[in-house]
Amino acid sequence: MSITTTNTAPIYVRLMGGLGNQLFQYSTARTLADSQGSDLVLDARYVVRKAQHTGLALEAFDIRATVLAESSQSQFSETKIKWAKWFKRYYRPMFNIFCETSLGVDSQLLAQPKGSMLLGFWQSEQYFAHNALLPKDLVLKQPLSGKALEISQSILENQSVALHVRRGDYANNPKALKRYGLCSVGYYQKAIEHLSQHLNDPHFYVFSDDPQWVSDNLSMPGQCTFVSVKDIAPEQDLVLISQCQHQIIANSTFSWWGAWLNSHCDKIVVYPTPWFDEQTINANDLVPRAWHPIEKNLTT
Repeated sequence: MSITTTNTAPIYVRLMGGLGNQLFQYSTARTLADSQGSDLVLDARYVVRKAQHTGLALEAFDIRATVLAESSQSQFSETKIKWAKWFKRYYRPMFNIFCETSLGVDSQLLAQPKGSMLLGFWQSEQYFAHNALLPKDLVLKQPLSGKALEISQSILENQSVALHVRRGDYANNPKALKRYGLCSVGYYQKAIEHLSQHLNDPHFYVFSDDPQWVSDNLSMPGQCTFVSVKDIAPEQDLVLISQCQHQIIANSTFSWWGAWLNSHCDKIVVYPTPWFDEQTINANDLVPRAWHPIEKNLTT
């Protein structure tokens, strides 16, 4: 990780979840820190302790941050964090910890002073899309190699469409299934049809934790390459998604970031709606307006 040094108090951010969530948390906190001329410190205790997905997944990127040192952890002890979470709807910040209270954009975030810790998911580009420094952070420290480099070269030579199918915990964890729901076969077929109508000879690159389900259930015109294999790390998968000219994403922050990092000016991004099956969650600020919605629960 790149390190900057200032004479002011840093901004802190609590990391939770896998790579997609960590990218939201980093990008929001880094943008706040940049606006103040501050350093950024990552509190990785939770993701390391829980070993969620890939632990401290941000380590693969050339980010500008340091990790909270053990000697400094008492400043934001686990007890203080629990109290801040319990009382977040009544009193915040507490102990300089600013908690997210809903998924929508929080206008108070940008007013948080130096020395604050951000605790939440912060899932909206509105927090960081204006930060011109951010794209330089979100590049891999090590270049693609081996199978990933081979696929990258193919992507750049074709009318490439990344198709992300996430099942895994969404399909097997009842709590996750109730909250997120699965994208139906109908959603993917409608999305494939939409891209096929707009593109000549599209080449679909499939990224999935269940490639057998994709092979058994989805029909794609033209060429199709299955990408996700054990010798390609998740962060390399994400970069490969972003290199494709267009994306069909799941209701997953992982493929959200693959689409958002796509720099093609004429990109078509298809996303599922509603993002959450749990109707109490407001996801209006999560997806960029330029992206194309398709009903998630379409039947074939």
